[in-house]
Amino acid sequence: MHLEPQSVTSKKEQRESQRFQYASPVMFENYLTGNYHDGRMVNYSRGGMCFESDVAPDVGAELFIGIESSPFSSHHDVFRAKVVWIRELSLKDSYYSYGVGVKYC
Repeated sequence: MHLEPQSVTSKKEQRESQRFQYASPVMFENYLTGNYHDGRMVNYSRGGMCFESDVAPDVGAELFIGIESSPFSSHHDVFRAKVVWIRELSLKDSYYSYGVGVKYC
């Protein structure tokens, strides 16, 4: 059974594209260092995504992000993206330590 993504809306947010909730395992690689880390996508839009991880890449870092179950196609996808924000998460919010917002390159 495949569930359609649900729209994430907020009057406070001023986004270029509508954001949708969607959970999928991700693996990301820092373009400069070549280091790989695991995480979990929590939402996406046409221009970017938010994922959670125990590693906080630097704002401005370029990443390659592999999405195990992509919302954009019926299989695995890989995107190049730039980190635009990072937020520490509490244990009540997530099993991961950081939320990471990226914009696709």
